[in-house]
Amino acid sequence: MRLKVFSPLSEMIGFKERELKLKGNLRIRDIIRDIPELAKVELGEFVVALNKTKVVSLDTEVGDEDELWILPPIDGG
Repeated sequence: MRLKVFSPLSEMIGFKERELKLKGNLRIRDIIRDIPELAKVELGEFVVALNKTKVVSLDTEVGDEDELWILPPIDGG
């Protein structure tokens, strides 16, 4: 699984991208909990997207072939 994190969160946690090896499907919430840099961040304001197209909740299950993006809040204008 590929995890991509965009600014300003990437600047806060110190990485932009990380490859993760999952053993079966896991909830996004559980994956984040196991990454020390992300476990301490409140992600309620951020947008979580799956496979570049779908905005999902932290309770969504993902697998090893998925790509997860964590983006800053989206603002129109």
